[in-house]
Amino acid sequence: MVQIYSADNPPAARTSVAQPWTEETVPVTDGSERQLGKDAFLTLLLTQLQNQDPFNPMEDTEMTAQLAQYSQLEQLTNLNTNVTSMAGYIQAQNQFQTLSLIGKEVKAEANLFSVTGGQVDIKGSLEVSETAKIQVYVIDSSGTQVRMYDWGQVAPGTYDLNWDGLNNNGEKVPDGAYAFQVTATNAAGEAMTDGIAPTISGKVSSVSFDEEGQPVVHLGQAQLSLSQVMEILESGSLSAQASE
Repeated sequence: MVQIYSADNPPAARTSVAQPWTEETVPVTDGSERQLGKDAFLTLLLTQLQNQDPFNPMEDTEMTAQLAQYSQLEQLTNLNTNVTSMAGYIQAQNQFQTLSLIGKEVKAEANLFSVTGGQVDIKGSLEVSETAKIQVYVIDSSGTQVRMYDWGQVAPGTYDLNWDGLNNNGEKVPDGAYAFQVTATNAAGEAMTDGIAPTISGKVSSVSFDEEGQPVVHLGQAQLSLSQVMEILESGSLSAQASE
């Protein structure tokens, strides 16, 4: 029968009470504990050589095969290290290149507005693919409507949406990030779920990086991912046309 000991009364052969596992010390069981690194491989090989039977030593071919395996393992380890270093270098280089966008005007696939110092620093536009009745709503960061434009019926084409920074009562809105949303009805009186493509244009005020190191482009108060940027425009190329 197996003797059961309590934690506070261990057997004499034990010099200390076994400590419970913690989140930091719990054994790994995801398979990585069975992976053999190059240092462990070399240690195992040397131990094998030291303890081999002198009357039945390891064959030359077996020794050569194990050394070849060690060489391959070391090369793969070095390759992985080099690839990781190269990836970090490329990411740093891309981040540095992104900083060159600061001060330049860009066109992006987005539906954002920005108000800074009481002025709207982003121009919007809509590409309409078919004849439609269109209404445009400017909303704040909480989703509250601040301005509505009723365009009526428009033909296919691209139309500027240059918001003046005023709400429906003609009052200036606070500084911050805003967005515009569109409702459209086609010639058959059906609500359109596609066929309206919003874009914006503005000057890049700064560039930051998210937790994964990906660049975030700032147009005033608005933030874009780099993938949304469609075109880098010449300075001063943005128009100042009204859109009502």
